[in-house]
Amino acid sequence: MLSVIIPAYKDPLIHKTIDSLLENAEGEKEIIPVLDGYWPETPIKQDERIKVLHLGKNRGMRGAINAGVSIAKGEFLMRSDQHCAFA
Repeated sequence: MLSVIIPAYKDPLIHKTIDSLLENAEGEKEIIPVLDGYWPETPIKQDERIKVLHLGKNRGMRGAINAGVSIAKGEFLMRSDQHCAFA
């Protein structure tokens, strides 16, 4: 299984990144958006493949990545920016 960690801080495109992964990434996957001290205006969609991790305060990118890695269950890890698209 692939675990995709997406550290995020107030980027409105995180929803499009998650949708792109759900639609285009093949195989078993879990998507871990790490909300670094904020809640998005539009909630992250409910899906069994998405595990939202909210950090109570802003820890910065490295802290957010490490927090996501700590809950990842996949054999393989991938880090993505919060504003990417996948084919």
